[in-house]
Amino acid sequence: MLNKLVNNRLSFAINIAKRSAIIKSNANLGNQMRLLNNKKEFKKSLELFDKYKEKNNIEKCSNWIIIQALKACTKIDDLKRGSNIHNLISPRLKYDPYVLPSLIHLY
Repeated sequence: MLNKLVNNRLSFAINIAKRSAIIKSNANLGNQMRLLNNKKEFKKSLELFDKYKEKNNIEKCSNWIIIQALKACTKIDDLKRGSNIHNLISPRLKYDPYVLPSLIHLY
């Protein structure tokens, strides 16, 4: 019984650590993309997004990352790429009040 309790607490702690690492990496990526967008280095921002997308599931992307990717697509007039990102994002983000204006600007 004690072993089960210890194992459950340990697996809970591991899951929390994994989630916090994902959240931190999402925040870092979003901030890096924002800095690149502010410097008008939109293609570099999208390259960073593509690298992240190759390693991770797009479903794990935060709305902040999606907004920055859509902003970069808008600024370089890459409607095809922006549409691809729009089609990849989860339904929870399609109606996000922060993502919607980025989609409007894109189209």
